[in-house]
Amino acid sequence: MTSSPSGIGRVPMLMRNRISLSLIGRTNADLFKVSQQLSSGLAITRPSDDPIRAASISVLDGRLERSDQILRNLEYARGSLDVVDNTLTELQNLINEAISIGSSQISTPASPQEREAQANVLDSMISSLFGLANQESIIGYIFGGTQPGTPPVTDLGGAFSYVGGFGGLETDIGLGRSVPVTLGAQNTIGSTSARVEGSADLDPDLTLDTLLTDLNGARDFGVSTGTFELSFNAGQRFSVDLAGADTVGDVVDAITAAIGQAEIDQGVTILGPGGVSIAGEGITIDVPAGNLEAFDLTGSSVGADFGLVFNPATPFNAGTTSGLDLSPRLSWTTPVPSLSGITPPLGEIQITNNGRVSLVDLSGATTLGEIRSIIESNVEGTRVLLSEDGRSIDVLTEVAGGQDRALTITDVPGNNSTATQLGIRSYMSTTELSDFNDGRGVQVVTGATDPITGLPDPTRDVDFSITLWTGTASELEIDIDLQPSDLVDVSTLLASINTQADATLIAAGMAPGDFTAQLPNDRNGLELIQSGAFGGSMLITRKNNSTAPEQLGLLDGAVDPSGDIFYSTDRAKVRVNNLFTSLIDLRDALRNNSTSGIQFASDKIEEAGARLTETHGLVGGYAKRVDDEIRREQERVILNETTRSSLRDTDFAEAATRLTLLQTQLQAALQVTASTSQLSLLSFLG
Repeated sequence: MTSSPSGIGRVPMLMRNRISLSLIGRTNADLFKVSQQLSSGLAITRPSDDPIRAASISVLDGRLERSDQILRNLEYARGSLDVVDNTLTELQNLINEAISIGSSQISTPASPQEREAQANVLDSMISSLFGLANQESIIGYIFGGTQPGTPPVTDLGGAFSYVGGFGGLETDIGLGRSVPVTLGAQNTIGSTSARVEGSADLDPDLTLDTLLTDLNGARDFGVSTGTFELSFNAGQRFSVDLAGADTVGDVVDAITAAIGQAEIDQGVTILGPGGVSIAGEGITIDVPAGNLEAFDLTGSSVGADFGLVFNPATPFNAGTTSGLDLSPRLSWTTPVPSLSGITPPLGEIQITNNGRVSLVDLSGATTLGEIRSIIESNVEGTRVLLSEDGRSIDVLTEVAGGQDRALTITDVPGNNSTATQLGIRSYMSTTELSDFNDGRGVQVVTGATDPITGLPDPTRDVDFSITLWTGTASELEIDIDLQPSDLVDVSTLLASINTQADATLIAAGMAPGDFTAQLPNDRNGLELIQSGAFGGSMLITRKNNSTAPEQLGLLDGAVDPSGDIFYSTDRAKVRVNNLFTSLIDLRDALRNNSTSGIQFASDKIEEAGARLTETHGLVGGYAKRVDDEIRREQERVILNETTRSSLRDTDFAEAATRLTLLQTQLQAALQVTASTSQLSLLSFLG
């Protein structure tokens, strides 16, 4: 209520009016604020109303906005994973149907016509698989990996190529966590081939342009940049700062500059005409007279990483000019001349993929990147990758198709064995026999016994025979008994065949050179050569129902017109191991009326089904994680909204009471002001 100061007996009219109006104004302002709170429902409408509460509300607003975004991400993730789950269910049904067809054709004798009809069913199933592989969700193509905007599988006229990305597209679910919402390569649909793994350790030399990030370093922990010290003839140490170095050339320049400055400062001659340079895989320092020793600072390993600090300590001098090997890794900028084991010039290689034979000329390639570009641009459906250890290159195929669509790489005569030098020939002496026949390897008969005596019977362990000079008086049969130890790689296989053949030839009074098994230079497979002096052709015969001759490509090989050279087929072809390949194999086996082929394809489809079950379970785990996170995020939203409401929203009971009090206060103030305004000097004098 408005009142005049009690300690003042007389006040000017102007002062009294201003005080009264000020009090009425403040009451009106409070009334306006309360009415705003009641009408808007907000106790704080601007930061100045309550800075501390306003700051807390701002933090909660940020949390709620973040939660809204996370919930949108989670809803998108749930929608995409629902599509993935449904698609995987359809794929499982398709696999079960294919397995049923294969089983029925194996267990029950069927005519070629019946199997042809089932092959037509497989054609429709392959078309269905193609549609499922390119299924879309709200995110994009669910099997597109990190490239969901592009159809992951393309039809190459009877073969199928997976072009999606590796890994999966992930969505943020808060607190630095994420879940994939698409599936990438290495699933039952998107698997690429087992690849032609590079067999040559290309072990590149250092170049001045080699990036420091491409060095394993002398300690095999990479290299660190910073400062190390040098001392000449145990004199004053001086620093070498490599902090700004990016390439080996930068390191060489920094060391050269530091030594040059030390020569000026100390009045000595340290470097010889060779200076600081590189040789092989290490840095060299030419110190013709005296000793130059490198030291690392306490807690640092810069000098040791670059192979300049030795243990035990060894100085650079006339007898020691080279640092330790820095073990550079391959990169796409690695020059071809720096590759170990490469004898220039490179030439042509022959690559067969997707049923097409390509002659690829690598003679103009100067770097590994150019080799990759030439191969990938000339051969459809191939990728060239650096091996994980950075010491070789791999070639893989993206084409899933029949045997006639498999990847093979071989040398071209007169081209300096380019494929072999690069280590990418698909059938080499080092090719493991466990990789033959799409990973089935080669099985031999061994440990057989006589059914009557129960004793070991070596004749029952013979896998196949090679008949030389058939139909002639000098006809000779060579029995080949392969042991598991002979099946390590192509070289151990050839050694075993030649050893047994030589023993048979010598026992027959012939020269060991009259027969040779070898690896030809211009084609993939085994090459068996007999001396043409005796006439007749060569013949391969299976023994004891062994599968080895078929799995080595000997039963479907060919004899050249002279009859003296036998070529096996290539059983080391590289194929994509995914569901497309398995269904195509089953279809082709049905059309070829091959029971063994049907069995093999059915086994592969069952393996694909097992992998699909694992993937399905993984996707189910992702979906549960998303559902749990949606529930938790919604609970966080409720908590944050409750807290914000307690800070920001109007307490209607308290505001209504305050409004009533302010209205009473305003009315009293107006009445007092009105009554006092009517008093004058005469009122006091009276």
